[in-house]
Amino acid sequence: MKFTLSIALLLVLKVGYAQTLKLKQGQKFSYDATSTADGPISSYGYESYEYWKTNFEVLSLKNGVYRLKASPEIFLKQAHSLQNSQLPFKEQPKDFMAIANKVLTLTSYELEIDKYGRIIRVNGLPKIKTAILAKLKALNIHQNGQTNSKRIEEVFTDEYFKVHTPFFQRIGHFAINDKGLNKSSIIETTTDSSSEKKQATNYDIVKFNLISLDGKATNSSSQLLTEAKEKLDYAKYYLPINKAKRKIQELADLFNSVKGDQTIESRIMKSLDSLDKGFAKDDYEYLGAKLGVLTYVGPGYWELLDKVPYQYLPSSNDIDNKMDIDLNKGDFSNVKKAIELSFTKFKDEEFYLENMGSTSNNIHNTFGALIYRIKNKDSLQNALGIIKQIEALQIPDVTELMRGMKTLVQAKLAVTPKELENVAKTQFNSLFDKAGRYRILIYDELVKKQVADSVKLAYIDYTIDLNRKRIEQINSGAIPNVDSFTLKHYIAPNRIVYKKNLADAYYRKSQLNKNTEIAYLQMAVDYLPTQQDLIDNNNNLQTEYKFTPFIPYTDMYLAAGGSAGMSIEDKLNKEVDMVILEPERYTKLKANYLKSYPAGDFKSFFSEALKRKLPVVPNFSLNERKGTIVTNADQANKFVFVDFWGTWCGACVSEIGEIEAIHIKNPNPEKLQVTTIACYDKKKNVDDFMTKQNYTYTVLMSDGKVEHDFKIRSYPTKLLFLPNGVYLTIPYLSSYNEILTKYLEWEI
Repeated sequence: MKFTLSIALLLVLKVGYAQTLKLKQGQKFSYDATSTADGPISSYGYESYEYWKTNFEVLSLKNGVYRLKASPEIFLKQAHSLQNSQLPFKEQPKDFMAIANKVLTLTSYELEIDKYGRIIRVNGLPKIKTAILAKLKALNIHQNGQTNSKRIEEVFTDEYFKVHTPFFQRIGHFAINDKGLNKSSIIETTTDSSSEKKQATNYDIVKFNLISLDGKATNSSSQLLTEAKEKLDYAKYYLPINKAKRKIQELADLFNSVKGDQTIESRIMKSLDSLDKGFAKDDYEYLGAKLGVLTYVGPGYWELLDKVPYQYLPSSNDIDNKMDIDLNKGDFSNVKKAIELSFTKFKDEEFYLENMGSTSNNIHNTFGALIYRIKNKDSLQNALGIIKQIEALQIPDVTELMRGMKTLVQAKLAVTPKELENVAKTQFNSLFDKAGRYRILIYDELVKKQVADSVKLAYIDYTIDLNRKRIEQINSGAIPNVDSFTLKHYIAPNRIVYKKNLADAYYRKSQLNKNTEIAYLQMAVDYLPTQQDLIDNNNNLQTEYKFTPFIPYTDMYLAAGGSAGMSIEDKLNKEVDMVILEPERYTKLKANYLKSYPAGDFKSFFSEALKRKLPVVPNFSLNERKGTIVTNADQANKFVFVDFWGTWCGACVSEIGEIEAIHIKNPNPEKLQVTTIACYDKKKNVDDFMTKQNYTYTVLMSDGKVEHDFKIRSYPTKLLFLPNGVYLTIPYLSSYNEILTKYLEWEI
């Protein structure tokens, strides 16, 4: 748009002309042109570059006005990829402008210009717009958030075609021939724009040459095209490996556009088999590129990932996965290389790694887990050496990320209390260093190696303070030097983990002094993760339990005398919290209630307590795939096991057989219903999947709202609706049948 505006300004300038046009009817000539626009956006530079060629024929001269036929021949442009209008439609990227420019090369329009080269009128545009719209529709090209017809009207105005035919006016630095035509011209414009934060300058340069006249090429006929091909890496773009990479990306895009289509996997694998024939079996650049689509479909992803060297992997997610394979084998040797690639190849200048949350979790949950399990001193020294090599990369984000892990290794290696006291002075608490986890593990080393209570107290107090402050920052919605996207998607979900870390810290502090044991156990209970926490971020919470296991602090609190002064009702409500997380405690809760209230109504007490502690099932009305409508009211007074899934979701499909098994062998058909809700899916895909797999469980089709009402953040997610209208979550990959049997013992 900057190019359009800058040229438009030039077109209204009053300039003098040394020579007028002297053209004849039937005369033919051609121009080519380039446009370069560059300038800063925030601290990032941008640059757009375009080349085009247009052929002209003089149709008539009447009353000092020339009528010219303009026929665009070539458009080359660097967008997300190179756009080349010379390619057939089937090889064009699925992009609005790429298709539109290709259509333009198959059409023509008319210009009316005066003898000074000023464009008076552009004719024939409705026909061109109709042709573009028809082709976009035929190729199913959609413009996000805007109809194609509206965008065509906005883009392909008279001004657009005037901007792309600036060849006749005397603008900028120009030279003319004896026909009055510009032989060449360079137009440079500078535009300043300001914001509250900074001034930005945009530079536009348009060059054009007369490249043929009356069927004869001029001396400059290849200059701009040569420049354009160099600028756009034209030759490199059409190398076999790059063509293959683009095809693989198209296959990945195809998969994502038709998620759940039961034929898509075989179609993609067939295309990959065809591509394979053009490359050697050890062509790692090609094999690495294949991972970009195998991550979605087909067999062979993990086998190929294990084979391809790190430097050929196409994404940070692939590096994470390969590092996970190595670390699970106990192989440390590639950790440095993997982390260096992740934080250089896939990192922008001012933002975190593009997959920072996943990468940091992978490093801590695999490399960190290995360190957590190591007992051998030599192996620990080896791990410490690798961490120091990683620090030597001098990548600040990486150094911060590794500091907690490094300190844990040093704590495990420390022999004397004095060594541990020095380790305990190390401070760390960055956004991705898992500080809460490592500080708890380091504290346990202080206890194990009998460091003085004063050191332990100072350490655990500082740990508590760090976790409290991080939770407060997350709750406030602002963390210094952290943008809102990183906070929302990477940091805020871990609030639940910080809560767990804080509960663990309070418990450890409770063990230091008998006089304050109950008070700090109470605080541990207050921060113990709840059922809602499981719903909000079960995956990270379950991972944390592998390092610092779940401890029933409520039991410990009550056993230590925390119930003193509590009413019977309050004690029972504390027990309800535990029953929600551990349904097998139900029998004990019931016995304790009836012991206190022999004639009481336990069923009503329990139901009301659950209503206060669990989320309410939102109202919904969904179409079952066979035609009936199912509402939440239809499922009232029953337990309903619900799986939120999709045929496009590999993790969902891999375990959906367990849902079918529970549906067929329902442990209590009178009390339990088994239902699934297909999200972001198409009914045809679901029907085809069910037929192909011969499954019979109930499938409701999402209305696009239900998953948001239930706050579903990952797939698959399992929920259990209770007969009293509230629901709880069932952790992923649980023994579903076993845990459901426990919940079905509840009387509600």
